[in-house]
Amino acid sequence: MACRCQWSCRDPRALGVYVHDARHCDQFNTGRASPVAFTLEKFEAICLIVSVWAVSNTANSITSILFAVPGGSGSQATILDGYPMARNGEAARALAAAFTASALGGVFGAIVLALSLPVLKPLVIMLGPPEFFVLILFGIAMVSTLSGKNKTKGLVIGLLGLLMATVGVHLVSGIPRFTFGTLALMEGLSLIPVTIGLFAIPELISLVASGSSISKMELNNLESGRRQGIRDAFIHWWLVIRSSLVGVWVGMIPGLGSSVADWFAYGHARATEKGAEETFGKGDVRGVIAVDAATNAKEGGSLIPTLAFGIPGSSTLALVFGGLLIVGVKPGKEILTTNLDVTFSFIWLLIIASVITSILCIVFIKPLAKATQIRPSLLVPVICALSVVGAFATSNNYNDVLIMAVFGVAGYWLRLHGWPRPPLLLGLVLGPEAERHLWTSYQLYDWEFVLRPITGSLLILLAIIMLWPTLKKILKAFRARSEVSHDHQ
Repeated sequence: MACRCQWSCRDPRALGVYVHDARHCDQFNTGRASPVAFTLEKFEAICLIVSVWAVSNTANSITSILFAVPGGSGSQATILDGYPMARNGEAARALAAAFTASALGGVFGAIVLALSLPVLKPLVIMLGPPEFFVLILFGIAMVSTLSGKNKTKGLVIGLLGLLMATVGVHLVSGIPRFTFGTLALMEGLSLIPVTIGLFAIPELISLVASGSSISKMELNNLESGRRQGIRDAFIHWWLVIRSSLVGVWVGMIPGLGSSVADWFAYGHARATEKGAEETFGKGDVRGVIAVDAATNAKEGGSLIPTLAFGIPGSSTLALVFGGLLIVGVKPGKEILTTNLDVTFSFIWLLIIASVITSILCIVFIKPLAKATQIRPSLLVPVICALSVVGAFATSNNYNDVLIMAVFGVAGYWLRLHGWPRPPLLLGLVLGPEAERHLWTSYQLYDWEFVLRPITGSLLILLAIIMLWPTLKKILKAFRARSEVSHDHQ
């Protein structure tokens, strides 16, 4: 029997729940609806959908910090400093810093959303594929900052990541590339299986080989570690604000922010914080704070194109978009004029959900941190199972588990021989977006797109940033020669 639900139940499963009026739904009344069915008013449904979406990033950091298994695409960079902190006995501090920074970033992103809608609407309209392409080039330029002292190795690995991003069907021509005749590679390499393989599997192998728990040291006092982590987020308040701004800005770019905001923030922190070259990647709490602040702040940024233009800012927001349509809310011009109350409910929900989730996570820090003391014979099978489930759940495809295993072996080899792994992941993340925007720019403007005012200005700025270290050395040498000649005189 066809459903006569006033909200239309043809495609009602946004975020895994039915949201409709049961009084007019034959499927609900006859018992043929989904086992998870809710009868909600419009604002109740919005609260449910937005809250589930808004808090999803906060808890993602738990497995990233404790086990080097990313809880989602936005928590990959958390591994770089969060996991070394857990190994150093500072799991409680890392978790507390991550949760506090997440709450602050979420609140900051919501405030920026409230203040920026009337200001940023014309700015977002001005940006097109050429500008997006150059912004992605800024992200690719961060490869050197993620490589530590091995900048040459980092560049090679980053280029390898960009090459791997071309695996699959070509966006424009429809020709398969580097698929070797297998259907498994037609859609390219999925990000989550690759991330788990590069970071989690090598750590599992290392745990089995060492025979010791994750934490190589005794856990510090968990209560003091939790307090210190909360203080760290406030001590580095300027880093939180800068990282949140990075997250908001990247989140505004439709389709990009959900997977790269953490990398942009981490690269920014590593390039600007004092002593970062020596401590980042070895358990620096600033690396955790920057990533988690940006990850939650980006949600406020991603709502700007979603609410203002009806363009989902990320793949997750596309599901939220569908859920809003089901309950009678259509993002776009109406939501900013006649339904302004709905817009401000989004802002308040972002703030409330971020704070409540962070508080709940902070409460459970002690039992979570103790997981790093469990012996490998018990822990490794559990993490291995989580890794397999995480890889499979990406697209419900067993081939992703095989991809995870292949990259696990590759990641262990890279770890063993001192090759940096983050640049490969960054290249894989940014490659498809860079190619898509490049082709669109070329089709629209030919190569003259580099002469567009905003594009040209961004390219000049990028060139200055890339050449600045060399220019500093030249200026330093010139000043030294001037001082020597002055002394001789």
